[in-house]
Amino acid sequence: MARFFPDRGVLAALLSIAGAVSSALAAVPTLDSKTPIEFKTGKGCFSANPDAGTLQACDVTLTQGPTTRITADQGSAKGLSDRNNGEWELTGKVHIEFDNAVLDADRATVTFAGDRLQKIHVAGAPSHFSHQLKDSARRNQGRAARIDYDAQSAMLRLSGDTWYSNGSNLNIEVPAYTYNLNDSTISTSDEAKVTLQLNKRVPAPRTPDRATSQ
Repeated sequence: MARFFPDRGVLAALLSIAGAVSSALAAVPTLDSKTPIEFKTGKGCFSANPDAGTLQACDVTLTQGPTTRITADQGSAKGLSDRNNGEWELTGKVHIEFDNAVLDADRATVTFAGDRLQKIHVAGAPSHFSHQLKDSARRNQGRAARIDYDAQSAMLRLSGDTWYSNGSNLNIEVPAYTYNLNDSTISTSDEAKVTLQLNKRVPAPRTPDRATSQ
């Protein structure tokens, strides 16, 4: 492995045209900007031009500390430097974990700057996201044809055949929306179809019968 070379309950409310839905606060992890970004690739499928700051590889894995992990079948990068700045083009079973969120897509563009993950653009048919809520086993979930992430605002923007669920009793269909990773709020300026089941309860997990288990 090497561095780059040179549930607090549902707080849901029906969306108006310019409204928003709030849910439980999200956990906000911290990551020292000096934590190295590590790169690993599969055997026999790596080529690089250190002077140009480019590389191509298969079975790509990028990690930074315990909270950021990116994997893909294929990856190519440009603008790489010893400060780990650069842009990656990833294809094939792209999986991205960051800030208690997960993105899964067919392809992605990922940008690092200042030794941190700064921007993500994913696309697929469709792409998926989920976000773990603080003090809860529940995850907010969504899908869209395109998902964009900006680290400066901690916002995800989902567009194209979008859907959202709070993992419990709220489902939303809307042309596009934004999701704030800091406070788990969703907002849109589009007309939305909202399904809200106020009395829905999630059954408790069944206790396994050890007498019949294998």
